[in-house]
Amino acid sequence: MPERKGRRTAEFMADVVHERLREAILAAEFRPNHRLVEEELADWLQVSRTPVREALLRLRQEGLVVQRKGWFVRDHAPEEILEIIEARAGVEAHAAYLAAGRLDGERLARLEELIEQMEVPGLPRPKLNELNNEFHEIITEGAGNALIAQFYRRTKVNYWNFNQPVVFTPADDDIVNAQHRELAAAIAAKDGESAARIAREHVGNTTRIIRAALGLG
Repeated sequence: MPERKGRRTAEFMADVVHERLREAILAAEFRPNHRLVEEELADWLQVSRTPVREALLRLRQEGLVVQRKGWFVRDHAPEEILEIIEARAGVEAHAAYLAAGRLDGERLARLEELIEQMEVPGLPRPKLNELNNEFHEIITEGAGNALIAQFYRRTKVNYWNFNQPVVFTPADDDIVNAQHRELAAAIAAKDGESAARIAREHVGNTTRIIRAALGLG
């Protein structure tokens, strides 16, 4: 029994470290090509090196880090970024389709709150990114499918984490905000087909902006 308990504790710690490192990479706390030193990460997170090593191995499987004489945050090539976004369109569309029949009233209300907050003029970009992440995570979790949630995490890329800066204009933000409203309305109306279409168009709009920033036309 003690051995089994110890194994569960180790797995839990690896889960915690993995999630924290993953968040740090996606939030650009650790930029592309940043060196990740196991000892430093263990000190930072106040854990042993074992869960750190396990977390890094998981992140390598997810394509977020690479190992080459040490661990580094992976710098995705433009073509890889576009592949991820293409996959993202399918994941978000089906998540929206399922969420339209499963999202409860409390989370629908939270979507409306987030939309209003994102429409506040002059909102700092980091705060806008944070609200946007929560908006889409609510929809993904509302799909009620663990595999979709896993695929969502695997295809998550944040444009502010690219070496090549991606700039959203005020006009772009207006389009994004309008699509958020349309998506939330379709989900509230339990119209899965419309929700899926809007989600796909939403990712397509972001793809257009990122393609331009990466010089891919």
